[in-house]
Amino acid sequence: MLIQHSVIINKPLGEVEAYLTDISNNHTWQEDVLESAMITDGAIGKGTKGYEVRSIMNFSFRTEWVVTEYNPGKSFSFASSSSVAPYEGTFELESVENSTKVTFSFTIRTSGFNALFDPVMNSVFAPRFRSNLEKLVTILENR
Repeated sequence: MLIQHSVIINKPLGEVEAYLTDISNNHTWQEDVLESAMITDGAIGKGTKGYEVRSIMNFSFRTEWVVTEYNPGKSFSFASSSSVAPYEGTFELESVENSTKVTFSFTIRTSGFNALFDPVMNSVFAPRFRSNLEKLVTILENR
């Protein structure tokens, strides 16, 4: 199941990237995130590990992930290393005049019987991801 959304944020790319790569900010703009932090020390880069505690439908669970690619000023990707359902995601950043276009792609890997629920999961998560990105726009533009 793939979910992809884009937004334009009226802030310079460097500011948007700095906010997104500071994982401790995730709980401020992602509705379900209760807690998030890096597990490894240092600046974000390929191999950086982190975790999130999410609450979905009143169930809290922790997932761990690793940064699989980091191209400063362009994109960063991550993949679950410990999760109920394997996932991966990418943030692509593009400077557009004095603004930044952010495209977020997220894939949950389901198989077998669980793949039958992809349409339901998509209908639940796609609007939520869109809402999260819109909240990100509001937060960054009002800073």
